Amino acid sequence: MLILIVVYLWDLLIIITTAVGGQQQLRTQTFDITIGGVFTDRDEGTETQSMENIFKYAIFHYNRLAKEAHNLSFKIRIKEETLSLIAAESAVQTVHDVCTLVHQRRVQGIFGPPYPELATLVHSICYHVDIPFINVCSSCYDAENADDEPNDDIDHTPRRDRMSINLYPSNQDLNVAFHNLTHKLKWTKFLIIYDMDSGLTRLQKLLNDPGVNQTDILVRQFTHYKDRSVLNDAIGRGINNIILDLNDLNTRTVLKMALQMGMINAHYHFVLTTLNVDTYDLEDYRYNFVNLTAYRLFNRRDARVQMAMESFFAFKTMPNNETNRRLFTTSVALWADAVLAFAYAYDKLIASQLQLGVDLIRPNISCTDGRGWSLGIELHSKFNQISFDGITGKIQFTSNGERTGFELDVVHLSETGISKIGSWSRTKGANFTLTSVTRGGLFNSTLIVTTIVEAPYVMFKNSQNISDLLYQNYTNNDFEGFCVDLLEELSRNLKFHYKIKPITTARYDDMVEEVKHKRADLAVAPLTINYAREKQIDFTKPFLSLGIAILFKLPKPEKPGLFSFLSPLSLEIWIYTFAAVFTVSFILLLIARCSPDEWRNPYPCDTEYDILENRFTVSNTLWFSIGTLMQQGSDVSPSAISTRLVSGIWWFFTLILISSYTANLAAFLTVEKLVNPIESAEDLAKQTKIKYGLVQSGSTEQFFRESSIPTYQTMWKHMQNNPDVFVKKTHDGIERVKAESYAFLMESTSIEYTVQRECNLTQIGGLLDNKGYGIGLPEGSPYRERFSEIILDLQEKGIIQKSYNKWWKGKGTCSSEKKDSKANPLGLTNVGGIFVVLLGGVFLSLLVAILEFLWHARKNHANRRVS
Repeated sequence: MLILIVVYLWDLLIIITTAVGGQQQLRTQTFDITIGGVFTDRDEGTETQSMENIFKYAIFHYNRLAKEAHNLSFKIRIKEETLSLIAAESAVQTVHDVCTLVHQRRVQGIFGPPYPELATLVHSICYHVDIPFINVCSSCYDAENADDEPNDDIDHTPRRDRMSINLYPSNQDLNVAFHNLTHKLKWTKFLIIYDMDSGLTRLQKLLNDPGVNQTDILVRQFTHYKDRSVLNDAIGRGINNIILDLNDLNTRTVLKMALQMGMINAHYHFVLTTLNVDTYDLEDYRYNFVNLTAYRLFNRRDARVQMAMESFFAFKTMPNNETNRRLFTTSVALWADAVLAFAYAYDKLIASQLQLGVDLIRPNISCTDGRGWSLGIELHSKFNQISFDGITGKIQFTSNGERTGFELDVVHLSETGISKIGSWSRTKGANFTLTSVTRGGLFNSTLIVTTIVEAPYVMFKNSQNISDLLYQNYTNNDFEGFCVDLLEELSRNLKFHYKIKPITTARYDDMVEEVKHKRADLAVAPLTINYAREKQIDFTKPFLSLGIAILFKLPKPEKPGLFSFLSPLSLEIWIYTFAAVFTVSFILLLIARCSPDEWRNPYPCDTEYDILENRFTVSNTLWFSIGTLMQQGSDVSPSAISTRLVSGIWWFFTLILISSYTANLAAFLTVEKLVNPIESAEDLAKQTKIKYGLVQSGSTEQFFRESSIPTYQTMWKHMQNNPDVFVKKTHDGIERVKAESYAFLMESTSIEYTVQRECNLTQIGGLLDNKGYGIGLPEGSPYRERFSEIILDLQEKGIIQKSYNKWWKGKGTCSSEKKDSKANPLGLTNVGGIFVVLLGGVFLSLLVAILEFLWHARKNHANRRVS
């Protein structure tokens, strides 16, 4: 039993080893296949000849490279058989020639021809004999397949009616692409010029879509190369937007007619349905400010394409010049990709057949025996399993053989030639900006305007939140502000339309990036002109002049002290006044004692009383001086001329002093004194108690970062060491000034607007620099001077100043506040000190009275004891 098991395992090992060896042998075996290329003598120039040449070159190039270069599992060698059909020959002869190719050459696939009527006939033969038919024709979809919606989720079961493979984008995709394009351009009135009935299938969605029922569409057929009536219809009806759905020869003819009729200018916009626009000689058009837009399948300036073209020209020993490069059309490039696609599909067929243990059988059939190639349907089904990058982009197919997964470039003619402005794909639709269209003239064009939502430059009319910006749920009518008014004036003078597109971030430099990368045509915002930005984009003349200033809280009024009544006079004056009281009292006492007229009889009725008294004693003299100072009377009055002279001078002194005191006291008690802790940038730099900062990534930050002034360098180092002082938005900085001890460095125009609405804020000091706001345009824009001229004109007419007054001062709240005409009543904080003095005087008088009583009581008591 054990011996039988060992023998069984040994036989199994031999079988597995043999199978593996067989597989390895198959992988090194060369599989020869034959494909047929069907061409015609009817051509446009030499394009058909180029197709036949690229077909042979693609096969040669493929066979020369190893299978590893194409990432294939098996070594496949391709042999071509070509057939040249005579355009004028009968259908019977054409069928005979193709059937001869099938029966005698035993081809496994047939390529071409790229003409609808011949392609339909060849496809019918391939359908009956189950041989895949590969084509690159834009109009070669049969009625059934053209209406099918490409869908990779449908049943992939092979069907005989889908034996065709077409590398050209399907009419269904082109329908959607051109519908998206005209919708993005917001066309409401346009003309379609076509040459073949089959060509209109590319534009059926434009004609039948319910979403464009309100669009005025005129359709005209171009029947003769001298027929100018189609363009005359456009001129007569005032139609400026034209779609040319023509072959390349007729497209060039109509464009030349339009040039001769004066229609190649900024007033007209042409959309071409051809994918070969970058092979056209447009030298006579690009300097006439024409709006010309189209799609292309691949970029001929791409390095990969350039290498393929050079290799192709070397193969045919053709010079690599502009004339020959223009022959490398989309259809020519697709022929090269078609050969490689067939090789990938056949590689999949070999793998599946070997896995099933089925031999690969070459076709041995004819058109008359009613049999088809047994592997033909299976081979056709392998095309939707392949995916690779070809010359014309990603090569993928649906189950019915239509191209899918590709992307089209949106291109526009500028002064430098054809340039890409966006892209289209089935999943994302048309995505492009009209930046390049501006080079075709401003008249009637729509410009994308980037800006930032910041009062009073650009604001929402109604209260909206940030989600409106993120989801672009807005129109031009939703905005208002100074920049919106300026933009409206510019568009009115220069005759263009615009679409406001605010940035969703708070970074001013993001607007520069939008213009730099041509995602926007203009930047109309509080965008400061500086050296760093001018290296990236162009600016117009400044529409506003400004500078950096300091925003700070309005200083709070200083509360009056308890003894604020002393404030009208300085301490020095108070000391001099009290000194004058005692000095004048002493002098008056001395003069009165020396003057005979001041000595009087205390008893005038007793004439014999010879003891005279002088009423100017020390106490009376001091009382006289103090009473006069207080504007009060006195029982003591001078009699002598000398004493009256001193008294008069003293009265004059007190009159001036008290009048000045009274006038100054009124101001001190009614006007509150404002004390500001900082007065300039130098004060900020010298202290650390008050924080100061600015908006990140703005021109203000750049000013301090690059400044060579020591004060500003000190401030910048302080801000760098304390990164929490930076804010992301101007609004955040203003709120921080209101909430804490913080000084915000910002543009003076924004400060002026803020202090008109925030009455507790003010500007500190003057401007730290001088600069201006300008409109940003793409570098090298030919319209910078025109915009600058209009800005200067608006400034001279006072329109910009009028708008400035409207948005800065017209809607301010602080400037319109009316002052109360009545004087503010004095509070206890204003005059509380005099009550303190009064109470102090009363208590002092009581104390003195008590002391006097005690003194006299003690004196009387002593006298009684003596007596």
